[in-house]
Amino acid sequence: MTSLTKRLPLSLFTAAALTGTITAAPALAAPQILAVAQTELTLPVTCESGECTVELTTICLQEHRASPNPGNRYYVHGDRFFDLTGTTPAGQEIALGHLPVTITAARGHNAVRLAFREMALKKYGPLAVSIAVPENLSLVPMPIKDDVNPQTEEDILLATGPLREAATRLVALDTNKKGAAELISQAINRLPERGRASDDVRAAARANFEAVSSRSGFSNSARDNANAVVRECYEETTAGSLSFRGCLGSWHDRMIGKLNTKYWKSLGAGT
Repeated sequence: MTSLTKRLPLSLFTAAALTGTITAAPALAAPQILAVAQTELTLPVTCESGECTVELTTICLQEHRASPNPGNRYYVHGDRFFDLTGTTPAGQEIALGHLPVTITAARGHNAVRLAFREMALKKYGPLAVSIAVPENLSLVPMPIKDDVNPQTEEDILLATGPLREAATRLVALDTNKKGAAELISQAINRLPERGRASDDVRAAARANFEAVSSRSGFSNSARDNANAVVRECYEETTAGSLSFRGCLGSWHDRMIGKLNTKYWKSLGAGT
């Protein structure tokens, strides 16, 4: 049997190594600037537990930078902003673009989460809140302390200018993936962020999605693609650990990932 004294040096070495691992701070660098996909349809904003949230589709504009981690904060660049609107039971629309919002990465560079406090709506009474995204809206990561590779003014101008315009043109050409991803986002935003939705909520989200899809002006191929994804996710998540929303998010990100790859390749080709 190995004696304690022979084991001790190894233990001390291991402890020192672990301590070094724990105390060594990783180098921090700003993540990618993101393009928020313009919406053809308004998206529902859901309020729960004092917070109102919506998930928005994004595309990475800077291939050479790292994808954001969940929770990385962003701000809107320039003078464009989201069209945030509340509708009263009587049908009156109230502009809510003045509300302070927090924007964070949700799933890599494929989606962001916009949130604000539900208390901000209290003075208006009951409201159905929705959001629309205008053309060419870009998100820049919030500056971080001790950034080893910060977004410079030149980086921001390039990404939000010519690179953003190139992304807009390319995404507009792929009406199938763009339309399908937006329709899937309609279903995503009708399901709870965390945990599994109840059977009633799942059924309502699917029914609302189907109604929105049938009335939308998207191409037949885009609608068929989105319908197939929603149907498959609905059926495959009746049991198990994967949620309906989680399944939809995975399919959404595959579509957007293909669009993003096409965009990066187009830049390399000089188009």
